[in-house]
Amino acid sequence: MLNIEKMKKAHVMTRRMCIIDYLCTELGFDIYYLFGLLNMYNVKNRGRWFWQKATFTGVLKDDFNNFNTYMDKFSNQFKSLNEDKINISLNEAKDLLIKLTSDLETSLFVNRDIDISSVKSYVDDNIRGLIDSSLKGYI
Repeated sequence: MLNIEKMKKAHVMTRRMCIIDYLCTELGFDIYYLFGLLNMYNVKNRGRWFWQKATFTGVLKDDFNNFNTYMDKFSNQFKSLNEDKINISLNEAKDLLIKLTSDLETSLFVNRDIDISSVKSYVDDNIRGLIDSSLKGYI
């Protein structure tokens, strides 16, 4: 369970990462799998040159923007929300994350049960360090 009082005292970025970690756990995978999917998409869809990053298009763009926008708003307003509102917001965020991950998996032809370890291999040391430092002391 998410420690609401502890999250209210956390920095916004830490709060956001902890909420994402919590949502991922609720959905049966970890945060490294989610970031692995995002990096895998970037690797498989970037341009020929190293500076050409992949960008989401179509449904994935909408899914990513909807989840990101919702998490920004939720993380920033978290302190002022009561427990009922937080639980409602967590369920809404979970629905958005389900949509994002399932559409990423479909786009990348990933079967979570089979490919989970290969997807996680796309998490580089920089991202792993960012995740670990954000979650340190909170999970």
